[in-house]
Amino acid sequence: MKVGVLGNVNKVKNVETVESIANYLRESGHETVRFNAHTEIDGVDVVVVLGGDGAILHAALVAAKKNIKIVGINYGTLGFLTEYEKAEWESVKDLLSSLDKGVCPIVKRSLLELTIGDKTYHALNEIAIQRDYGLISTNSTQILKVEVETKEGKDAIAGDGLLFCTPTGSTAYSLSAGGAILTPEVPVFMMTPICAFSMRSRPIVFSDEDEFSVRILKGKAIIQADGRTVAALPEGTGLRIKKAPFTADFPAKENSDFFARIRNKLNG
Repeated sequence: MKVGVLGNVNKVKNVETVESIANYLRESGHETVRFNAHTEIDGVDVVVVLGGDGAILHAALVAAKKNIKIVGINYGTLGFLTEYEKAEWESVKDLLSSLDKGVCPIVKRSLLELTIGDKTYHALNEIAIQRDYGLISTNSTQILKVEVETKEGKDAIAGDGLLFCTPTGSTAYSLSAGGAILTPEVPVFMMTPICAFSMRSRPIVFSDEDEFSVRILKGKAIIQADGRTVAALPEGTGLRIKKAPFTADFPAKENSDFFARIRNKLNG
């Protein structure tokens, strides 16, 4: 099996740590490739990422498009998307062995596809449509009003903004905004208002086969994909959101416990 190893230099302070893990996996019988940045990920069966959830998100967007599996070792703070803590790094060998034998469970995480004009973006966690707090204009938008249309109907939501999240993203920004926790492989997306002006505006769960058409009715909007600002939209403009045609595949260790992860990671 060909394995890539990528370390987030902001989290893994000792460069020798990344090389040590690459050598360890090489001695275990795997062909290994060192990557210096997530943009270099290519030509391997699986990539082992040393870092936090941010490093995993960046790597997953590249790896998912190339059908490369992702294994995370937590060198960050939360590490909700990582399979191992840094003290457990040697256990990656056993995971790769079971993956090589075809007996390793794979968590397939859906992604969102965002289209604005002729440009397309992808997100593993969420697409955020937020009011302009003065980023693109000297006069900040006090209330952002957006219209959302799906096959179920049409509605307008006013407030600080709106989130569309995957099950993976349900434990991130959406959770802080009052959304529910979704298990990783449930085939749904969730729409979560951010500080809605009306109490009737509540999180709603949709089938991941739905497509969303969003139009800015009032104010200026900042559009973010997994925390990256990708566009600024004035009144009258719109965007579309749907499920991406590929998944981010995360090999899981045997007896992986989602509820234990919730308890251990979200009790801070």
